[in-house]
Amino acid sequence: MNRIVDLPLFSRRQLLCASLAGTCTAVARAAALRKSPTEKKLPLKTYATQIKNVRIHPGAWRPHYPWEHIAWVSPPWPSQDYVWLDFPEAIFTKQGLLYLSHINPKYPVVFPKPPVVKWQTLPNGVTYERKLPNGIVFGGKITKDDNAANLELFIRNGSNQPIEDIKLQTCAFLRAIKEFGEYTADSKYVHVPQRGWLPFKEAKRIQNEPGKYRLGWRSGPAIADRPIMATLSSTAQRLTAFTWLADTYSLTTNPNHPCMHADPAFPNLPPGKSATIHGKLLFFEGSLNDFSFA
Repeated sequence: MNRIVDLPLFSRRQLLCASLAGTCTAVARAAALRKSPTEKKLPLKTYATQIKNVRIHPGAWRPHYPWEHIAWVSPPWPSQDYVWLDFPEAIFTKQGLLYLSHINPKYPVVFPKPPVVKWQTLPNGVTYERKLPNGIVFGGKITKDDNAANLELFIRNGSNQPIEDIKLQTCAFLRAIKEFGEYTADSKYVHVPQRGWLPFKEAKRIQNEPGKYRLGWRSGPAIADRPIMATLSSTAQRLTAFTWLADTYSLTTNPNHPCMHADPAFPNLPPGKSATIHGKLLFFEGSLNDFSFA
């Protein structure tokens, strides 16, 4: 039988304090280990560390024109803003305006108010295909790259008539991406032979036609020698640029929106024939003089 030993009150207090002191020491030691400088701290999840990389989503611009093909494309740097691609905005041909993403009384459309065709989501982008009542089919695909959106448009002539003089409008609408969204043409640049990069308005005033690519709405003088338009950021040394490479026909901008256009041309398409063109919406961090594209 164990005996219970009565200790004096003073001794019992000493034992209790010693026990508590040991516990406090252990807790302090554990806390010190947790705060060890060798421990790797997890990065704080912030807007700047999380909202980055090129992202592509089916989008919208004007809800009263539900047949638009709008895709939203973000830059690779941290941003919650998007370029809105009107893809395409219009298909002009010798046979008439086959498609217009909105309504403009100045430009009557062969097939007004077409049915809604939704984007289909891909693992790395979006795509769609539309068939017109006369059998002509067109569509597009936008996929992401490290610093760009890769663009593709096709037209297939399923009608019994040739399609000729095919010129498209493809709009990069910039108002929704604040650093490129100033209401001005002064931030838009094109490349001119012997002079390099010039603001669009300055380049358009050149009298002769030293280049290959036109400045204007599917028209204008052939001044630019590179098939690309660049828009400079208002907040950092970086830019976005738009091209249809060798299939670019004209370059232009509308500061009232604001937007930039690289507008392509397709070859004539006899019945049963099709064509596909490729382009890019590029993002670049650095100066315009250091910018190049393939």
